[in-house]
Amino acid sequence: MMEGEVDATQARDGRESGRERTNDALGRLDATEVTRAVSAFARENPHVALAAAAGLGFLLGGGLTPRVLSRLGSFATKSYVKNTLAQAVEGLLDEQARSQGQLGSSP
Repeated sequence: MMEGEVDATQARDGRESGRERTNDALGRLDATEVTRAVSAFARENPHVALAAAAGLGFLLGGGLTPRVLSRLGSFATKSYVKNTLAQAVEGLLDEQARSQGQLGSSP
């Protein structure tokens, strides 16, 4: 077997063992215990539970269309780029100020 074939076989085996572990874990869950845990969480954190239910309903209702995803991605990218550029400019200005301070203090 070639190296690429070995890697593909190992990856497939890893996915299969991961699935088996997931199936084992799900098989050991007790539905009444899960229901109690979710109910207790919802009583302790009602706002989080409502937000999670609204989000899940939105997703299951088909609200996350490619158009919405595109807008969310665009918004997140713009926000990230804006913050990253602001930090970079701030770092450059700080570095420039430090270097000018060092040049001004030389005799």
